[in-house]
Amino acid sequence: MQLFGIRKSFNRRNFIGHGGYLEIVKIAYPLVIMSASNSVMQFVDRKFLAENSTLDVAASMPAGILYFTMFSFFMATCNFTSALVAQYHGARDRVNLLRAVWAGQTLAVIAGLIITFVIPPIGVYCIENSGHSGELISRELEYFSGLLPSGVFICMAAPYFAFFSGQGRTIPVAVINIAACILNIFLDYAFIFGKWGLPAFGIFGAGIATSICCFSLMAAIMIYFYCQNQRRLRTRKRWEFRPELLVRLIRYGAPAGFQAFCDVGAFTMVTFLIGHIGEAALAASVIALSINNIFFVPLMGLADSTAIVVGQYIGRNRHGIAQNAAYRAWRMAALYMCVGAIFYLGFPTMLANIFYPQNESGVDFAEVTRICAGVLAAATLFNSCDTVKFIFMGAMRGAGDTIAIFLINSVTAWCILVPGTVLLTQVWPVSIYGVWGFVAGVGFLDAMLFLWRFSSGKWRRIKLIERQPGQASLAETIAQNP
Repeated sequence: MQLFGIRKSFNRRNFIGHGGYLEIVKIAYPLVIMSASNSVMQFVDRKFLAENSTLDVAASMPAGILYFTMFSFFMATCNFTSALVAQYHGARDRVNLLRAVWAGQTLAVIAGLIITFVIPPIGVYCIENSGHSGELISRELEYFSGLLPSGVFICMAAPYFAFFSGQGRTIPVAVINIAACILNIFLDYAFIFGKWGLPAFGIFGAGIATSICCFSLMAAIMIYFYCQNQRRLRTRKRWEFRPELLVRLIRYGAPAGFQAFCDVGAFTMVTFLIGHIGEAALAASVIALSINNIFFVPLMGLADSTAIVVGQYIGRNRHGIAQNAAYRAWRMAALYMCVGAIFYLGFPTMLANIFYPQNESGVDFAEVTRICAGVLAAATLFNSCDTVKFIFMGAMRGAGDTIAIFLINSVTAWCILVPGTVLLTQVWPVSIYGVWGFVAGVGFLDAMLFLWRFSSGKWRRIKLIERQPGQASLAETIAQNP
């Protein structure tokens, strides 16, 4: 196990060698900036809603996370295209690299139809039977209906983003996403408050703004994909349907999709259950998690870059370098989260007061601020665990070890987290601090299980791609992909 050993971990070879810190940073920094811009966008979105009404910001978390849960399976499955692209890129197989993108797009079309026609009635039923107050349910339904088109656009864009990110070309991915986030902030302001001649839609406007931005993002990445240099990669060639690649994408991507569904679904259940404790507790949790996104979401960019680096080196048959890169990525994530802990523990009241409402909302904001400080302390604990979980989960995803990811997450989420939260909110009620302390404890268990699985090395045996006759030798591949 290579988690520690500080002196050896930061020598010259670890910085500039294959799979070193500099290589990880080169791929990661656009994704981290992109993730940070997404978290800033969500933060501003919640701040605008909080200024409009504390009930609006309380309703945005259950409705938003419910919708994300319901299309997360399709999004994660389509996103797995990046693992195939990364390994084909490492193996220098350009033909199958493009075919993998077409397979992902075929899956995205199917996903879009299901999201359009199946998810809406299920989501409305879940919200109406959530047990929340009538006013909260009304606002949750408005936000949910505004978000509905966004999932289709995200899934349709995923294979095209995978084409670039899987090759390590993360700058265009970041630029397009950052531009969409900036657009979303302006549209949020216009639609929520009714600016520039538009009516004030409130929380419904926040959902509409997100859907418009997701459409813009999809259109931009598709145009950029088809404008590539056709002598290098013929992205405008006749579409090729390869059933075996679609089957492989579903075989390895579906467990990743089920993992995302189970993970986010469990967190959705926790959020709705916290709503039973009280509106102040729910509002405080939403505010704390919105603050946490500023620090936490960039970790997802580092986890995605870990999956890319690991996948590329596995494509080159260099599993040892892939393993070392994962441990290096974790050390970077741990240092980053230490900075977040300083702000959470040192300035919780100042952070919570950013969301102070301009209008009366029927919720005591002083109580919200007090609860928020405790939730941020718990966030410090589960963030430290999530650095381990998400980095090594990313490495396992890049290797194709998605069944293990699904099994670990589903067991901890639905056999421990959800039943435990039900007990602590319904059967033996405890304070909001007890609930979030329990969530942090489950996070620690999750982290240890992922670390154990990755350290076992079983991911090395997985053959995500097949090498084609006539491909470059390993020595030539290494020379051309240093």
